[in-house]
Amino acid sequence: MTLAPHVHPDSPHFPGDNSPQPAFGAADALRSLGIWAIGAPHLLGWAAFVALAAKLGATRRIDPALKLMSRTVPALCGVRIRVENQARIPANAPVVYVANHVNIFDMFALYRTIPGYARSLELAEHFSWPIFGAFITAAGQIPIDPSDARLTAKGLKRAADMLRQGDSVVVLPEGERTLDGSVGPFFPGAFRLAIGAEVPVVPLGIFGGRAISRRGDWRIRPGTMTVRVGEPVPTSKLTLRDAGALAQTCRQRIIALLQGETSQSSGEDARHPL
Repeated sequence: MTLAPHVHPDSPHFPGDNSPQPAFGAADALRSLGIWAIGAPHLLGWAAFVALAAKLGATRRIDPALKLMSRTVPALCGVRIRVENQARIPANAPVVYVANHVNIFDMFALYRTIPGYARSLELAEHFSWPIFGAFITAAGQIPIDPSDARLTAKGLKRAADMLRQGDSVVVLPEGERTLDGSVGPFFPGAFRLAIGAEVPVVPLGIFGGRAISRRGDWRIRPGTMTVRVGEPVPTSKLTLRDAGALAQTCRQRIIALLQGETSQSSGEDARHPL
C-alpha cells in the first residue's frame, strides 16, 4: 500500500477519504464486544446456510438471501449503508465494478449496492480462513493470487466467462484495505478483464468506513458508510495496452467520488438510505 504522508487528510488534495476518523476508545471496545457477540453468530448462521445450499447446487437461486444478508449483518452491528447515484448502474447488463477497500463491511456495502447477480475476485489465502473461507467458497467467489500467475489466470478466465454469460464481477483493485484512507495503486487485472469482455467499468467510492472499522483493529463503532456510484467508463474502443491508463482513470474517479463529486443523474436525487 502506498501511503501519502506528505498530504494531510484534512487537505482537499488528499487522495482518498478525508472524512473524520476519530480514535477508538475504551467505550468503543466495550461496545464492540457486544457487537461481535451479536453479529458473529448471525454471520455463522448465514455461512452454514450458504454452504448447505451450495451442496444442493442452489447457490445462484439463493442470491436474494445473500442480498438480505448484506443488509442484516451490518444492521445488527449498528452499521448503516447509504447508496448515492445507484441509477448510474447500467440496467440488465454485465459490468466490472471496482471500489476502494476500506474495512470488513465493504463487501456487504457493495452487494447492497449492486443489482443482479455478481461475484468478486478474492485473495486465495482468504479461502483457507476458518468459517469465512468455507462461506466464500460456497458463495462462488473467485480466488486469485498476485504471486501465482496460473491461479490468477484461471480466476480471470472464470470471471470472463461470467461476463460473457451476462453476470457482473466485483474487484477491489488495491488488493488490501487502506491504512490511512488514501486510495492505493490499482492492480491491472480488473481492467484487462473489462477490456477483454468489452464491458464498462463502474467505479464505486466507499466513504466514511474508517470511522467504523479499520485494518488491524477489531473494534467496531456504529455509524454510516456511503457507497457513491460513478458514471460507467466504456471500454469498447480500448485494447489491453490501455489497461494501465484505464486503471488510473478509474482510480482518479473513485478519489473524486470520495471527495464529494456526486452530481445527480437526470436531475434525480438518487440517495437510497437503508
